[in-house]
Amino acid sequence: MQEDYARDLAALVAIDSGSDDPDGVNRVADWIEARLRSLGFAVSRSSAGAPQYGDVLVGRRQGNGSGTVVLFGHMDTVFERGDAARRPFSVDADGLAHGPGVCDDKAGVVAGLHAAAHLIAAGDERYGELVLVFTPDEEIGSPVGGPALQSVARGADVALCLECARENGDLVLARKGAVDLVLEVEGVAAHSGIEPERGVHAGLEAAHLTVFLQALADPAARLTVNVGMLRAGERTNVVPDRAVLHVEARAAEAAVLNGVIDRIRARCADPAVPGARITVREIDHCPPMEAGPDALRLGDLALEVAGELGFAPALARTGGVSDANRVAALGVPTLDGLGPVGGGDHSPVEWLDLASVPQRVALLATLIEEAPALLRGEG
Repeated sequence: MQEDYARDLAALVAIDSGSDDPDGVNRVADWIEARLRSLGFAVSRSSAGAPQYGDVLVGRRQGNGSGTVVLFGHMDTVFERGDAARRPFSVDADGLAHGPGVCDDKAGVVAGLHAAAHLIAAGDERYGELVLVFTPDEEIGSPVGGPALQSVARGADVALCLECARENGDLVLARKGAVDLVLEVEGVAAHSGIEPERGVHAGLEAAHLTVFLQALADPAARLTVNVGMLRAGERTNVVPDRAVLHVEARAAEAAVLNGVIDRIRARCADPAVPGARITVREIDHCPPMEAGPDALRLGDLALEVAGELGFAPALARTGGVSDANRVAALGVPTLDGLGPVGGGDHSPVEWLDLASVPQRVALLATLIEEAPALLRGEG
């Protein structure tokens, strides 16, 4: 298995597939589609009418049991065209594979395909339907892939995310949600030396806003708020009439995240600088991946299976977001981090531990087999 896996991983890493490179992403989709068809999956592809992104790829295969299992991963990376040639796939003396996207998420994509192939070859397809979804734009917030994935996953019995395990081997049970906001402050320009009193200082309002926003963070509630970008004015001798703040808030619970958004909107409706006006635009809203009772049962099953396979991961709760957030928000029991062990994501030192592949693919295959019955009360 490990040699076949490494060969397939090398083939995908050799394809540049940055989020803004739809041709490259679609070359990855071509490779995956051919593999899915060879395994007997019915395959569909869609572009969602957005040529700046690659296609969404969905494979479906009927089993001989009950329950729908959705596996999902992403085909895009954060790397530039040409990086695959500059840093080709390699394996070092410690058995760590390297190359752009080797961990995030090409290793997970290959793991999902190999787990499905193992079950099909063994004739052990106890699910009602196995659905594999591969998206083109996870690294930029899934503007196309997110809605498409939610449409496919809605009503599924189990969802397994193919992002790789944490560097320490942990699986991911819960993730914070995140909202990106743009706050635009409108003031009145004036000569700063002659008649500043005729101006309405947008930058001053932005400064008040920044202090307010940063103070919203609440470690006890697992809430972070960050003004990541702030710009005001064009000249030193002009009272600035415009300021823009780019803000991110993250929280582990939807109620906390929605609550802080309400507080921000209320503050923006009542500027500190007389005459200033503030508009709020919500650029992206990714809900938290919260661990409900069924997700906890799924996590416990994963730990039990891992123990039988000879390794002992934990269930992590992390501040990072993935497409698992969007699926979990549908009420589908979801577990993340089911690819092999890797790290260094989004950097030139990204790595994937090939020695972890057999156990992790076996865990994934077993969850596909056993999780639907457990969560449907049949096991």
